[in-house]
Amino acid sequence: MTLNYFFTVFALTILAIRGWLSIWPMHSPTIGNFHLHHYMYGLVMVALYFFIPKPAILAVGLALIVDELYLFFMFRTWNWPVNHWAQYNSWQNLTAIVVISLAGYLALRFFQISRL
Repeated sequence: MTLNYFFTVFALTILAIRGWLSIWPMHSPTIGNFHLHHYMYGLVMVALYFFIPKPAILAVGLALIVDELYLFFMFRTWNWPVNHWAQYNSWQNLTAIVVISLAGYLALRFFQISRL
């Protein structure tokens, strides 16, 4: 898998999540008081990548994590408000996703080139 293909899968995953949640803004499933956000599924997929080393699994898992990463800095807690759609769709969150993704792409590109 090339780096461009990896980031295409990564970007399409984020776009699919955002598209899905803009049409059907549903909350995460809950088990008792515990909310399962999609970054948690991403953490499981990243861990799964170490047992099944398919780059597409890693790309999707990282996209699920990056899509909600800025919300930790915004809310400064694990417990997010029930109605967090305004913050999820804010320009700050979208900018953070683009910056984190671009930084990751450039870092991987640099290390890939430096190994040649």
